[in-house]
Amino acid sequence: MVALREVDAPVCGPGEVVVRSRAAGVCRTDLEVLHGLLDRRWVRYPCVPGHEWSGEIAEVGEGVDGLSAGNRVVCEGMIPCGHCARCLVGETNLCENYDQLGFTRVGGYGELVLAPARVVHRLPEHVSFAAGVLVEPASVVWRALERARLAEGEAVGVVGVGTLGSLAIVLARLAGPARVVAYGIREEELELARRLGADEAVDVSAGDPRLGELDLVLETAGAVPAVELATRLVREGGRVVLLGIAGEGKTLAPLPADRIALRDLELIGSVGYTSAAWASVVALLAERRVDLSPIVTHRFPLEDFQRAFDLMENREGIVAKIVLEHVPPPG
Repeated sequence: MVALREVDAPVCGPGEVVVRSRAAGVCRTDLEVLHGLLDRRWVRYPCVPGHEWSGEIAEVGEGVDGLSAGNRVVCEGMIPCGHCARCLVGETNLCENYDQLGFTRVGGYGELVLAPARVVHRLPEHVSFAAGVLVEPASVVWRALERARLAEGEAVGVVGVGTLGSLAIVLARLAGPARVVAYGIREEELELARRLGADEAVDVSAGDPRLGELDLVLETAGAVPAVELATRLVREGGRVVLLGIAGEGKTLAPLPADRIALRDLELIGSVGYTSAAWASVVALLAERRVDLSPIVTHRFPLEDFQRAFDLMENREGIVAKIVLEHVPPPG
């Protein structure tokens, strides 16, 4: 069950800030939370979703430096502990003490969000709140590109053109690739890929595409056939990065066991983002090296959340990032 309800306002403690949420992205994971499909290790009910969001600081707790009321900000969703073995080597996405806004803590669908100041980043003034929600998924893609060691002059493929795929096209272009090729199954997503800068957009439902030509392929669709396709699109000795989440119980049964070894492929799984990746994306925005606003395709007032959820489920037309906005009262 999902409903708009009044909840107690958060109390700001030392080292914390209260942020007034202005915009929150709708992610397919939010629908999985709604339908109770996530492992209960990752979500605590009753849940206020919203792990992709932006806002402005309403209150600053004792001992917080560099932030003040009125600052426009984005907040990392994952709250790393900072002292476990994974955090100490910079792998904050794998923190051994899991805690996350929108899953175990109140997220950006709420009007007021309490967050540790250490995960709060200033949002550049020229970046809209709606575009700001994309810092979170952009950080996921940025970390994947770093792990993949994308180099200038390489040919890159992106399988799936939803939010992650759209971001992969935009961010991969920063490396100066020889070309970026997008692969999809709907003409609408292929048109979006072209708008975002893909050199080619290939409809894989129309027949087998050219195979074995790409240095790096990023799989963002979260589907078993997409993973299998990615391992055929890449050249021998190339790299495949898996970003999509196929879902509980899905297996790679169609993937021949020897394909990875005999084609000398590097298969890389990438989940979440690190605090360092998040800071890098904020810096790219501040330097105006990247514009994420074209990836926001739909905006709804928070009260129309059901329409936003229905659009995410049905994906009619060109759909990338759907944003719910906290509309301030008149006057």
